[in-house]
Amino acid sequence: MEWVKILLALVVTLLYIPLMFMGANVFFPDYAGSDSYYPYYNDCGMSKGQDASLVYEQNQTCMEEQQAEQKTFEDAKAKYEGNKYIFIVLFNLLVLLIAMFVTLDFSVIIGLFLGSTLTSFFSTWIYFNTQSKIGFVILVVIFFLTLFFITKKRNVFLFIQHKK
Repeated sequence: MEWVKILLALVVTLLYIPLMFMGANVFFPDYAGSDSYYPYYNDCGMSKGQDASLVYEQNQTCMEEQQAEQKTFEDAKAKYEGNKYIFIVLFNLLVLLIAMFVTLDFSVIIGLFLGSTLTSFFSTWIYFNTQSKIGFVILVVIFFLTLFFITKKRNVFLFIQHKK
């Protein structure tokens, strides 16, 4: 019968992870899908029949403008995704606190714990380039709460051994 509790914990975990990422994309829809890359490339190539030095200067100017626009786009995207990352880890922190302090069934506690820690891991991996300082602080808090959770809820993790 213990395998049923483990299976239910896995169900909670496997539903929690996509729930978080779908929620983040619903509340933070920009820079997702086809909008996640810089789409404004102009044709900076050479035109036929023009003076080569003039074309080179025009091409250089065009490329510099494109690079400046792309940098602006990438900076705005990183800031936006940093906010999305903060949303995800803050929600994971809240769920971890709920799993810690609210009396719930074994399967739900383990599912929420695994879901919040795995989602924190995957979101850090996905949004690593945002270099969010606030996100890092929240992640450190999640790390120490995870250690505290494991210590506090040791009996939950060792449920099968205590049952015998």
